[in-house]
Amino acid sequence: MSGNNQTGPVGERLVQAYAVKVTRDSIPVAGVLVRWEVLTGTGTVAPGSGLTDAAGIAQAFHTLGQEPGVQQVRVSLDRAPGAAVTFVATADPLPPPLVSRFPVPAQFGLHDTFVRDGIAFLSAWNTGIVILDVGAGIRGGAPAAPVEISRIVPTAAPLSTPSIHNAWWFHNPVTSEKRYLLVGQEGPAITGASSSGDIKVLDVSDLTQPREVAFFHLDEAGTHNFWVDEAAQVLYAAYYNAGVVALDISGALEGDLRGRLRAVNAAGGPGNSFVWGVMLADGHLYASDMLSGFWQLDPVTLAPVAGGNNVAERFGSDLWVKGEFAYTGTWGLRLSVLGNAIKVWRLGSTGAPSLADSVIVDGIRTVSDLEVSDNGRLLVASAEGATGAGVLGVLVYSLRDPSKPALVGRAPVANGVHTVTLARIGGKLYVFAAGNPPDPALEIYDLSTFDVP
Repeated sequence: MSGNNQTGPVGERLVQAYAVKVTRDSIPVAGVLVRWEVLTGTGTVAPGSGLTDAAGIAQAFHTLGQEPGVQQVRVSLDRAPGAAVTFVATADPLPPPLVSRFPVPAQFGLHDTFVRDGIAFLSAWNTGIVILDVGAGIRGGAPAAPVEISRIVPTAAPLSTPSIHNAWWFHNPVTSEKRYLLVGQEGPAITGASSSGDIKVLDVSDLTQPREVAFFHLDEAGTHNFWVDEAAQVLYAAYYNAGVVALDISGALEGDLRGRLRAVNAAGGPGNSFVWGVMLADGHLYASDMLSGFWQLDPVTLAPVAGGNNVAERFGSDLWVKGEFAYTGTWGLRLSVLGNAIKVWRLGSTGAPSLADSVIVDGIRTVSDLEVSDNGRLLVASAEGATGAGVLGVLVYSLRDPSKPALVGRAPVANGVHTVTLARIGGKLYVFAAGNPPDPALEIYDLSTFDVP
């Protein structure tokens, strides 16, 4: 009778009840028992059964499950189960609330954001590093009201522009210092062939007056994303065609740091290495290579241990490792295949990765960044490069089953999002997203709705 083809947010009850009418020879029949059951989805329907009223009508409400997409409910006659009707509903991902937006000059705009102790370090390309109070108490800032502390434009050399791509605020457990910000440049590059850009070191012991104090240069290669083993005082840097670099960052960092190089290695070999990101987890080092896939590396020598040559159909992007699983993104177009997949990896007892699943994000061409929450409940990813009617922005997945990420939230952003970073501030989980040009900005979303057991 009514209620079919409704759309509502995941996990919420549909506004309109499902209604059926039971008749015999076109005459309504009262007092007939009907039974309701969920056919698809993890939702519920209530009541599970009931009698038709004087008009021959029975009704029930459908509370949608947590997975977006089509969900179905079937209703049948108790005395004639073959007489049945199926209702179809569509569950939409919930939009996380946007709590603030901090515009960035369109000198490309914003790349990575590093957040720690209520301080956000924005890598804002030719604008340089912008430091914000987002809950540290220094300037009264909060996620809902970021307040700028300072900014600095590092030297451009060896590039023609600063091209600031990423940063890591190093908390040294040996010296108890929070003195250095490790900054990466991303210069011109040709995938699989060449790259450029140095590591810059800023002294941020006074956050109001950061200053540049050191650099690291690697001939014929440039850096991308970082990971720091703070206990060991080692910086692991993705270095595109050079593979992965391990750099000693102990003690005072001053001047030319080339003498601190511990190891450099391209696991995929010449012409088959272009490393996007690197991460240390549970004593194992992992790298996501655009060309040769997902690797497990030796943390000391950087030699390959397992994996590799396992994502031949797409270019790889960022990575995140949590517990027994890892997740990698994809980007662009390779062999006529879009970079619209999140790869799910199962890690064995030795940490060796094996592909468990691929989550396809329809209507986009790039998943450039992703991260798992500290409690392992959520995976967030960035979506950019629309194809057809694709929706760009921030994607939020439930990891109740870490082998099967389930989309539960989406924050549409017109021009897409390049990077996403998670941070817990004041007990709440937030995602810091880099909105793309032509109107670039740091967009901060509250994930409290999704951050539940």
